[in-house]
Amino acid sequence: MKLFILLVVFSLISCYDANIPQPRPHQYPKIEFPDRTYTFFENEECPFTFVIPDYAKLVKKELLFDDIKANPCWFDLELSLFAATIHFSYYAIGSSFNLDKLINDAFTMASKHNVKASFREEFIIKNQSNSSGLIFKINGPVATPYQFYITDSTHHFLRGSLYFNEKINIDSISPIVEYVELDIDKMLNSLQWQ
Repeated sequence: MKLFILLVVFSLISCYDANIPQPRPHQYPKIEFPDRTYTFFENEECPFTFVIPDYAKLVKKELLFDDIKANPCWFDLELSLFAATIHFSYYAIGSSFNLDKLINDAFTMASKHNVKASFREEFIIKNQSNSSGLIFKINGPVATPYQFYITDSTHHFLRGSLYFNEKINIDSISPIVEYVELDIDKMLNSLQWQ
């Protein structure tokens, strides 16, 4: 009987394989960031100038929902290298759009992400042409992790937001957001109203 038990124990031990396959952690592709070079943006339909990164492609918006004509100075910067887009909306401050309403709209757009956001940081913008505004940095699995507005408080208001074209995985897009943030900051600091 002892021999039988020893045979069973040895056969079980011999079946043990120390090289059992283990699941590997998720891996993300390496991102090759382009050199930081810029082009001067000037458009006769937009009352401002600034620099844009060379890896961005300017796309003018012609129509909005239900064939409503877009403002001539609404455009996107497509960042195809990162599967992302920066949407820009310009408003002339006046009887149709007052500054308080435009600022409230910017806060409303940023607040819509509070459901999924871990937290939101706000940073004041003040550039060389005495324009000011706010940057909303929204952390968590949100569609727009970086939003902003800038204004001269009397005539001009520009709002923008960074969108990703794919499902957000905050760990994988974090380096991209950090890279693009610096280019958006450069755009906002170089902005001059006409």
